[in-house]
Amino acid sequence: MGLIIGGLALIAFALWTVIAPRHQWLTLNAWRYRDPDANEPSDLSYNLGRAAGVGTILLVVILGGYLIRANATQRDADDIRQAREQRFGTTHVELTPLPATSSAAAGGSSTGPLAVWRYATIDKANPFDLNVPTGANLLIAVDGAYRVDALNVQESTQQVTVTLTGSCTQAKILCDADRTSPVPPVRLYPVTLTAPLGDRPLIDQSTKTEAIGR
Repeated sequence: MGLIIGGLALIAFALWTVIAPRHQWLTLNAWRYRDPDANEPSDLSYNLGRAAGVGTILLVVILGGYLIRANATQRDADDIRQAREQRFGTTHVELTPLPATSSAAAGGSSTGPLAVWRYATIDKANPFDLNVPTGANLLIAVDGAYRVDALNVQESTQQVTVTLTGSCTQAKILCDADRTSPVPPVRLYPVTLTAPLGDRPLIDQSTKTEAIGR
């Protein structure tokens, strides 16, 4: 706010210089002289002042526009971070393509059922700033400690059931611990439902309970 007020004041002063330089001189400087008329600046001096005023206005407008855009960009980035943090528990997320087929675990623990960390419905607004494939209307989030080998979605008019299988790729303690925060990056798998999730619950097949999200 202070920068805006200062910029507007500077523009107003510069406009005064451009529009009425003689009035400005008489107001601000004439009192210094016994004979103001004898010490009044020349026309060239007034014209140079006008040029300086125009330059000042252009500079303030350019810098003001840059600062406004930078501030808007920062606000957008803050909104994205907040949306990711609120929905997925971390700002560090990674959009991941669906696994083509099930595969044997390569390193880590053996393949088994995995829990859905979070889920999020998405629309045209896409507050997470992700390059979601066209038509996808659901994101399944998986803790970054795990690798997903298969993702299956069963959809009915009453509910949507998600079955994940995969393995842990981190230290065993991270996979066994009942953590309240995920290992980043949380991997997001885009899913296209035949109809928007709406009020239907999303059931995590590994726990037989409704997953967290909306």
